[in-house]
Amino acid sequence: MRTCNYSIINIADNLSASRVPTMKKILIIDKDENTSLLISNHFGGSFHVLSAPSGAEGIKAFEAQSPEVLILEIDLPDMDGLKVLDRIRDIDPGAYVIVSSSLHNMETTVKAIKKGAFDVIPKPASLNELELSIRKILQNIDLHTRLKDVLADVYRDYKIDTIIGKSHAMEEIFKTIGVASQGKVTILIQGESGTGKELIARAIHYNSPERDKPFVAINCSALVETLLESELFGHEKGAFTGALFRKEGKFEIANGGTVFLDEIGEMSPALQVKLLRVLQERSFERVGGSEVIKTDVRVIAATNKDLKELASKGLFRDDLYYRLKVITIEVPPLRERKEDIPLLVSHLLEKANRELHKSVRKVPDNVMGLLINYPWPGNVRELENVITRGVLLAKGDVLLDLYLQGGLELPENSERCRWHPAPLCDIEREHIGKVLEHTGWNKSRAAILLGITLPRLDRKIKKYRLAD
Repeated sequence: MRTCNYSIINIADNLSASRVPTMKKILIIDKDENTSLLISNHFGGSFHVLSAPSGAEGIKAFEAQSPEVLILEIDLPDMDGLKVLDRIRDIDPGAYVIVSSSLHNMETTVKAIKKGAFDVIPKPASLNELELSIRKILQNIDLHTRLKDVLADVYRDYKIDTIIGKSHAMEEIFKTIGVASQGKVTILIQGESGTGKELIARAIHYNSPERDKPFVAINCSALVETLLESELFGHEKGAFTGALFRKEGKFEIANGGTVFLDEIGEMSPALQVKLLRVLQERSFERVGGSEVIKTDVRVIAATNKDLKELASKGLFRDDLYYRLKVITIEVPPLRERKEDIPLLVSHLLEKANRELHKSVRKVPDNVMGLLINYPWPGNVRELENVITRGVLLAKGDVLLDLYLQGGLELPENSERCRWHPAPLCDIEREHIGKVLEHTGWNKSRAAILLGITLPRLDRKIKKYRLAD
């Protein structure tokens, strides 16, 4: 019997020291040396396998080595294996433990599962069954790693410093996000459509202590009253025609996190009353139900309307308005923060290049001037659509105004350029003609911009009877 705290057993193929750290580890805690050797021989080629003959030594080995998989025998010489399992879970609540037991009874299995065992396998263990269980553990580890990467991307995307702007108005919004994210206060975000109200709401959530809890968004103007009520509060089976099963609402799903209510100004008076109760009492009932459900959520509401004016006209409840505006964030339209447009263009170019696998990096001064002076009725959302379209159409690394004209009404010879349905050949003829005009009929340069050969350009010029 081994007397060391833990030992590497039978590493297959005489793995070099440089390879061992890259391998996942299996720790076996079992008093039977033959069992440990059997498992090691089977998995040693793919894993760094360690073993310990007692509970105390196994706990020390687990703390020192942090194995991905622990195979734990219940019947140990110094302590109950279930107590070892408790200690392992204290050290690492996410540990993957396969319990091996010669006690073939339901009580042991149930206790082990309740204490957090991933699987329980009868002893002597079937290597095929053990291999299947370990494979499932590796799949779980892989999925967990991917989820962490996804969450890391989400947190990165909604950090305060990823909201683009250097204007005074945006700097004040950044400060407010920092303050608002630290407490579960109700927040009202007001601004025109496309100004990024949901982006700000997500930044508040993902910079808060509740960042790992759900963020649930719903557009109050997208659903009729009855459907919106069901979406927000859920419903019981049979509550209305078509309610074939119980459904949880957003306030139940997002418990502990954030509910984002977009276009709150469109909410009906009846639903405003129910929402007010949620804010006051932190409770609600499902549609068709009588059970009082408690909820602990941060409510962030957004609107492109002036709620104060609506309340003064009796179109929105005064008491709900004052409940919502504990913290108010006013998001200015893009035309009022033109100094932010070059930064936004740079950011959106990078995003579009990444998504479309392009490399458009240069924006001529005249094009940037057009973008800065355009009124942007659709705000940042419209700017993003225009940049994305321009990158998609671009043939080289320069964003030209002719690539933007389908998305913007740009002046050209005192006329407005508006999109209209036309045959593809007409669009191609017009596009080639504009590129030739842009290059001063430098056909070599025009061919490069169009992404075609010079002979092909000559054929197109002849085909469409284009002339300087």
